[in-house]
Amino acid sequence: MTQQLSERLIQNFMDKKAGTQANTDAIDAFLQAGGSVVSPEFQKLQQERVEAYFQWNNALLSLKILPAEERLKVFGNM
Repeated sequence: MTQQLSERLIQNFMDKKAGTQANTDAIDAFLQAGGSVVSPEFQKLQQERVEAYFQWNNALLSLKILPAEERLKVFGNM
């Protein structure tokens, strides 16, 4: 496996993790501001959450092709 591929897989995982966290923060802010869970805005945030989680999970699974040592570094730096 090339170093460039490893770096791309790791960066993709980190980007998707950040996207999932950003969505969590948006949902939290929406609810803290008094937003309703039955509103179209909340439903949109929930749909974005499903998509963000799906992308993050796929990125996580892609890390399985990395050598164990590299995976440990990724998770150790989190």
